[in-house]
Amino acid sequence: MTKETRSDRSDDKKNTSVKPGKLVFRLFLFFVMYIVYKFLTETILRLLTAVIVPAIAEDIGGTVASHLIVYQTEGLDIAPDWSALITGISFVAAGLMIRSKALEYDGKYTPKKEYDKKFAVITGLISVSLAITLNILIYKLGIAALSQNYRQVAEDQYSCSFIVGLLVYGLMTPFSEEFMFRGILYNGLKRMYVGYAPLIMCSALFAIYHGNGIQGIYGFLASVFIILSYEKCGDIRICIMIHMLFNISSYALTYLAGGLGNAGLWAVFGVFLALGAAGAYLIYYKKDDKKGSADDKT
Repeated sequence: MTKETRSDRSDDKKNTSVKPGKLVFRLFLFFVMYIVYKFLTETILRLLTAVIVPAIAEDIGGTVASHLIVYQTEGLDIAPDWSALITGISFVAAGLMIRSKALEYDGKYTPKKEYDKKFAVITGLISVSLAITLNILIYKLGIAALSQNYRQVAEDQYSCSFIVGLLVYGLMTPFSEEFMFRGILYNGLKRMYVGYAPLIMCSALFAIYHGNGIQGIYGFLASVFIILSYEKCGDIRICIMIHMLFNISSYALTYLAGGLGNAGLWAVFGVFLALGAAGAYLIYYKKDDKKGSADDKT
């Protein structure tokens, strides 16, 4: 982050006619609207499924109905795949609801900078590497077993089929959450604070939002990397890409971890740690080093 950028933000903060308290209230209101819209969408879809599908089960066929509802000893329940898809649809609906404001904030407070495909590719590689190494560490250190809330979340997420899980948690959820957390919340915080305060605050809020310590730590570190990458290119699509790769890598690794064995997991850890470090060097060190050398010659 350059001194010029910090100065510009300071001037923007001083010249704005909106009081900090009002800005905080706006951000809070956007977040509440996001959560409420998601909740209402999900609730309506679940109610419609529970009421309408049993009534028309014969008309739509037993096979179709079985993908939407299941009959258990304790009563009717929504099928796992359709339940996950309802969650994904509600996330997308909430994301689309705030999309225009997120893109407005994106263009106004984090202007797009020039970047090439190489940056996007290497950033993607770092994302996958960071996700895999963090997940293996959490798994091997036994940290996941310490959180009952995390185990419940994991059980819910992996109750659906692999393809549906990738679609919902790998694509639909990140699309929505990035508009809220980086598009609106992070850019909104930049209107009030300079330096690294918005990064830390946004990442902390993203961690708390996940509701358990395991995902909280993971979410905080992921958010820091997302924001650092966002500041380098100013393109919220990079945020969405990174978040998707994080979730896809984490989701897929869970299915593969059991078949790799102890030695296999540590081998995968070492390979992706090296790949991530090499990618970080290329983006965050090598270019700055070259720039410094050029400045020394002038």
